[in-house]
Amino acid sequence: MEEVGELARLVNHRFGTKPKKPDESEQEMAEELADVLFVILCMANEQGVDLDEAFDAVMEKYRRRDGDRWVRKME
Repeated sequence: MEEVGELARLVNHRFGTKPKKPDESEQEMAEELADVLFVILCMANEQGVDLDEAFDAVMEKYRRRDGDRWVRKME
């Protein structure tokens, strides 16, 4: 769970009021997000969680609950 803390610290530095300490290195958001994703994938695998199924279920929940709150970005 160390990775989640590192991501939280980076988010605080970028978007919050907590400045980075002078001795802290610059960290890339993409790398920290990927670290957290890796940990989540490992946990799901170890626990036998089907993330495709879980993700589909949670996206359906958001579509029903918040469908009128979001605008889809088209690329």
